Amino acid sequence: MKTIFKLSYALALSTFLWVAAAGQTLNDLPKKMTYAVEISGVLCGYSEMTITSTEKDGRELLSVNTEALVKQRALGGNVELIITENVLITPETELPVFVEQRFKTRAEIYSCAIFNNDVAYYTSVEGGEPREIQLPNDVILENTLSYPHLMNDFIQGNAATKEYRVFDIQSGDIISKTYERIGEEKLELAGANHNTIVLEEFNHQTGITAKLWLDKENSQAIKINTSNRVIYLADESLKKSIQVVDVDNILFARVDKVIANVHAISSMKIEASIQSEGEIITTESLNFPGQKFAGTVSNNLIEGVFDVERQHYTGENAPSFPAHFSDEKLRKYLEPERLIESDHPVLVKEAKRITADSKDAWEATVKLSTWVGENIMGAIPGGTSAINTYNTREGECGSHSRLLAAFCRAVAIPARLSIGCMYISYAGGCFYQHAWTEVYMGNAGWVAVDATAHEFDFVDAGHIRLGEKTSFNPKAMKILDYQMDNESVDNTVPDEYKKYLGNYLFEERNSVFKILYQDGSLAVDIPNAQILALNPPDENGVFYPTVTRQLNFSFGNDIYGNISTMKLQQVIPLGKKFEQDSIPSEVPEEIRSLVGNYWFAQARVDFKVIYENGILAFINPLTNETVKLPKQTESGLWKDELGKNEVEFERNDANEVVRMHVYVNVYLKKQVEL
Repeated sequence: MKTIFKLSYALALSTFLWVAAAGQTLNDLPKKMTYAVEISGVLCGYSEMTITSTEKDGRELLSVNTEALVKQRALGGNVELIITENVLITPETELPVFVEQRFKTRAEIYSCAIFNNDVAYYTSVEGGEPREIQLPNDVILENTLSYPHLMNDFIQGNAATKEYRVFDIQSGDIISKTYERIGEEKLELAGANHNTIVLEEFNHQTGITAKLWLDKENSQAIKINTSNRVIYLADESLKKSIQVVDVDNILFARVDKVIANVHAISSMKIEASIQSEGEIITTESLNFPGQKFAGTVSNNLIEGVFDVERQHYTGENAPSFPAHFSDEKLRKYLEPERLIESDHPVLVKEAKRITADSKDAWEATVKLSTWVGENIMGAIPGGTSAINTYNTREGECGSHSRLLAAFCRAVAIPARLSIGCMYISYAGGCFYQHAWTEVYMGNAGWVAVDATAHEFDFVDAGHIRLGEKTSFNPKAMKILDYQMDNESVDNTVPDEYKKYLGNYLFEERNSVFKILYQDGSLAVDIPNAQILALNPPDENGVFYPTVTRQLNFSFGNDIYGNISTMKLQQVIPLGKKFEQDSIPSEVPEEIRSLVGNYWFAQARVDFKVIYENGILAFINPLTNETVKLPKQTESGLWKDELGKNEVEFERNDANEVVRMHVYVNVYLKKQVEL
């Protein structure tokens, strides 16, 4: 998956406060305000803003500080979005002199702008060199708390519709927004009655449509509704009632069709209704080699039928390596950008190492894609930025895709993100929000690869591409038809696989896993989750799913040589935290680097590795148990006394421990059919 929080509602949470149009003064507004955040009807967050006076460089300024929190859950992992913003304003003109924002899950998205004499000095990297942006006289420095320009034109001026040019703090661009009068409405919020004017806002850059309720007395935005998110003025006591919202129903569209071997999907026809945000989408942008769309797009509501054919490029006439591209249209796909730090020395060095001796740009791309897929573990929340994903070695699909794009750009291969959705067998079959990578291969054009799904040199036909910066908010999806690579292959179970088929009991959870043969391969049906196709066994008899290396399955025999057990092994990566407790002096030197706190991102808890009574151990906060690791194998694995847990410590080039991998082993008994 791509990063779980959507920037559209993150932006709506931010209470920016800078003014460049006649209207109400800040003195008309309370000095402290709280807003509630609901997603799909669940109160899951808040935004709190305070206005104070401050002095800077001998000038009296107003300081507007905002803190916001949203709690979400996706695929069983908790994600907390934290937003902070600081704005400094000149009271006399109500013009900003400084704006700084931070959007943070595990990694951070940063924006900062300084305004001076019709120039914005903007940077998306903290401490980075700002770029100068000239601000023409008609550009609005938008105050999305009290909207003075809308007060002037719609409340006082009674306008029906109007378009504005607005400076966007997130991108540092000058964009267009159109507002249309919808009507008037009385609201009771935060214990007070408000007479409001209702406007519809359309962002011409992102395609986002929002509905605004502005207080007619001071043009304060007291309610905002966009897609399935609502933000409204509230009492600060609401913070005690915040819940975690499960966003799976927002990001997933169930189709009730199970296809285990997604890699083998060669074509698919899908009827879809999708509301997208993030960039403007047209019917033309949805049609390209491998994907055809017939239908309509209105205000980024996509309704119609997609025909997707898998394109499997094999490197014919691939560009030389290192590649040399002079097309000006490709420049932005060769340069670093926010979250894709392709100029970072660590990423440049690693990309060059991975691609050494590549015969052409395609071979180099596949090497990079394979490295990302095999070395970056799946995790929610993800690493987000390329360099953070590389350092933590974990992330969701957006993190994988940005790292691969950064690697490619670092060695002069044009690369960009593709965002849309992908079919998976989760929850009985569904499409979910997904991101992958496209690379430019000269005469072959843009070629898609999906390192997250272990499709290192292709993407299957279950992918629907919507754009580069867009989002997937499905209304309805239906598979009309699909074809598999092995459609004409006899699906009779091979003799060597028959012994594995059957039901396996997970006694601790009283659930049954099923090994079956589907779509030309062995597959495992994980109860209440999904069906995963399995690759053929490796040299050790271990079966890995086609889409991940974080699970594996192996089998044991009874004394008669019959399959009696299935071993399910799950790999849990835990990054070592920089801040560590003091280490007791009695800990042996060779053990000291292992001791410390390790962060489990999805559960948002620390696992603590300790050394007591001459034995290495770790404290599992999820089960409140201390797991002793008395044995270390020749390969370096530490094992517990019962064989349920194995631990491996990963070191970097400086021989520092940076990560702990916990291998959790579960043994399931094969059920005998009577």
